[in-house]
Amino acid sequence: MEKRKANFKLKGLRVEHNLKQSDIAKKIGVSESTYNRKENGYADFSETEMYKISKIFKKDPAFIFFNNIFFDDKVAK
Repeated sequence: MEKRKANFKLKGLRVEHNLKQSDIAKKIGVSESTYNRKENGYADFSETEMYKISKIFKKDPAFIFFNNIFFDDKVAK
């Protein structure tokens, strides 16, 4: 199984709100193991799951799931 990029923004929001993976899994209708695989980058969230998660945290799905900012190493220095 190929690992993709883990969603650290989602994990940060979850921890900030004192929620466990099992809490989010239950709210979006998946098993805890499925949620774990998705948060850690082993599987993708469906559009419906992304929508439900965005409602839990009251954030735009793009903020949670998409990295729209690209940095050039030279600019960051």
